[in-house]
Amino acid sequence: MEANDTHNAAPPTDEDVERVVAAGSHGAIAVAGVAALIVMAIWFGFYFLVFLPRGVIH
Repeated sequence: MEANDTHNAAPPTDEDVERVVAAGSHGAIAVAGVAALIVMAIWFGFYFLVFLPRGVIH
């Protein structure tokens, strides 16, 4: 039997839940920010390396 058996663990108290919620979701925000930066870098890459070299559409 493992020491971290979640089947026999007591449910979290209200204080535990409040502490976790107060800590926030910094990791999720960081991952979303990095993903947004990657998408913007890809967009600028296509714009400057593909669209601009083709010139004005006539």
